[in-house]
Amino acid sequence: MRKPAATDRRRLKSLSHSFTLDLVVLSPTYEQAVTAQELLSPWLGTRGLRLSGEKTPIRHLREGFNFLGFNIRHYPTPNSSRSGYKLLIKPSPDSVRQIKRKLKGLWRKHVGSPAVALINEMNPLIRGWSTYFRSGVSKEVFAALDGFMYRRAQRYMQRRHPRKSGWWRTQKYWGRVSGRQDRWVFQDKERHGTLRKFAWTTIIRHRLVPTTYSPDDPTLQDYWSQRRQRNQVTTGRAGQLARRQHGRCPVCHQALDNGEDVHVHHVRPKQHGGTEDLTNLRLVHNTCHRQIHSSSAPLGVRRLLEPCTR
Repeated sequence: MRKPAATDRRRLKSLSHSFTLDLVVLSPTYEQAVTAQELLSPWLGTRGLRLSGEKTPIRHLREGFNFLGFNIRHYPTPNSSRSGYKLLIKPSPDSVRQIKRKLKGLWRKHVGSPAVALINEMNPLIRGWSTYFRSGVSKEVFAALDGFMYRRAQRYMQRRHPRKSGWWRTQKYWGRVSGRQDRWVFQDKERHGTLRKFAWTTIIRHRLVPTTYSPDDPTLQDYWSQRRQRNQVTTGRAGQLARRQHGRCPVCHQALDNGEDVHVHHVRPKQHGGTEDLTNLRLVHNTCHRQIHSSSAPLGVRRLLEPCTR
């Protein structure tokens, strides 16, 4: 066995110190938070990790803290909650400043470029950032960022066309998009490019399941069926298959969104002439997919291997 070279050893040493773990511990009292910190230190030590003193503060929720780009804080609401406070999770100010800095750099970078080049580089950034933060209380932040983008667009047009009138710049760059009421959408009308807005991303709320609600409770089947319908995939081929199967696996007859990986099964294998048509596809769990292709599969499962005639 070859002995690792000096450069390999340095690379391995650097990799061994590059693993980080982000976690939050919530406790009702300060004393319990200190106890949790003392219990975590040896538990992490056995796994080669340690708590960073600078990044492990103990704070009250009324002060708030940042975690993975979000700001988590208790806000006073004496008229709308029994406790007088409401927990809100918003994009952190640092995250907003970072995205503004990136967008400002792109506006300056493409001053001499066609508008479609600017739009094509900004749209993935806007879509990715807004999709990440759409699970929080982000509506006001999205609206503020759209206002920021409007002001940057006005500066962009003035730098590109300093001798043109405001009416001319408006006619060239601003317009409507089909299906939306907003007429102030930045566009490259010649090359059919449209700059996406943060507010176009739909805010998604994830309601917690009550602790006493079990999926195995027969009296709560209506509740779980409605919840699964809301959480089903609605786009792409997987969404079409899920709707055709009413959100259930044809092998185990359990819900597809039970936390297990989902695979696409070809009823007639592709090597035997199977196609990618929806009538030849089934959405099944990972373990069910392995059971289908097992030589010892039960007769009921083997029937799924027969070509679909519907």
